[in-house]
Amino acid sequence: MSEAAAATGGVRQEFARGWPIIVVTAIGLGCGLSAIPIYTLGVFTKPLGEEFGWTRGEVQAMYTWMTIGNLVASPALGLLIDRHGTRLVCMLSLIGQAIGYLFIGLFAQSLFSLYALGFLTAVIGVGTVPISWTRVIVDWFDKARGQALGLALAGTGLAAVVLPVYTTWVLESFGWRAAYMALGALPAFLALPLSYFLLRDRTTGGTADAPSEAVARPPEVNIDFKQAITGYRFWAMNLAFFIIGVCVAGLIAHLIPMLTDRGIETGTAAQIAGAIGMAVIVGRIGTGYLIDRFWAPGVGLVVLCLPIISCVILASGASTVPVAVAAAVLIGLAAGAEFDLMSFLVSRYFGQRRYGLIYAALYAVFKLSAGIGGPLFGFSFDSSGSYVTILSFAMGGFATGAALLLCLGRYPKPQETVTAA
Repeated sequence: MSEAAAATGGVRQEFARGWPIIVVTAIGLGCGLSAIPIYTLGVFTKPLGEEFGWTRGEVQAMYTWMTIGNLVASPALGLLIDRHGTRLVCMLSLIGQAIGYLFIGLFAQSLFSLYALGFLTAVIGVGTVPISWTRVIVDWFDKARGQALGLALAGTGLAAVVLPVYTTWVLESFGWRAAYMALGALPAFLALPLSYFLLRDRTTGGTADAPSEAVARPPEVNIDFKQAITGYRFWAMNLAFFIIGVCVAGLIAHLIPMLTDRGIETGTAAQIAGAIGMAVIVGRIGTGYLIDRFWAPGVGLVVLCLPIISCVILASGASTVPVAVAAAVLIGLAAGAEFDLMSFLVSRYFGQRRYGLIYAALYAVFKLSAGIGGPLFGFSFDSSGSYVTILSFAMGGFATGAALLLCLGRYPKPQETVTAA
């Protein structure tokens, strides 16, 4: 059998065994803390400001406190996943996230309570972030890892399509408190049951562990956490994803306010924001396909520079719906590439030995950047009355972050020493 035929057969075997894992991880990601806060906070920004007199920056700062909660809990999450697997961690975290959103809807009365409840939700729901879900994909897939990651992470793209419209409808029909509680219902009544029935750790009882069903894998790089942080690649990834995270999060969080400021109705703006979700799906799947076939940092350079065009469009003051949709789509393509690239790069440059902990460290920095992006854009608007200045900085940020990925070099080989990492 030729090498190409063997690879094709391995891909098919992996998908035949692992498709339930892709389904449940996609839905878990779409209902988790990597999707719901960032794709819905823009819907709440004006209503909360009008009811309580808060500025846009103050409302968006809730996401910063959620990010801090993730930062506090992520290292422990990485260790728990590496030692005990993901299934129980994910299920408990889905319950925690649901409770957190219920509490926000019931008890948020001041900025302090809003921030405190956001922080609490992020801590008790930390296992719903990509650290957990991507670990399952990395365990179950090798030859089709990029494609599997793309399909699973496309769940956040689907969420980006549905969540703004769903949240806007509930908010306009029943109020913002009901909208928060409706968001809490998603992890509780959709992701949790599916996780119970479909989610399995490959190393803790999944059928793929049976020798007769195992797919032969080539040896992989296996670098521990201490070795990873002594190499330049870890820090290059951190800086690249930090910069990109600030810019993408700021654009997504403020797209609806940017559009409504130009006279576009809230419902229409929410639908335009939903175009981000469609583009995220394309970006996830397309990036996953490409990084299985081409050098991942090169793919990242191209895709992550696309929002520069969006920044130009938004800074120009264009207010027609087709142009706004184009800007949203380009943002979504880059947003779709982020987690694909991060998960894939960690697995290829550092291996699976300490995937959870290494990814947790990168994800914590990325979440910090995402938590900074929304408030940074908000406070820039509060101080100048315009988004033009911050959009100009974002253009440079996208170019710099994307270019940093080129510093990673070729993928290391298993036999190479850790000094090459």
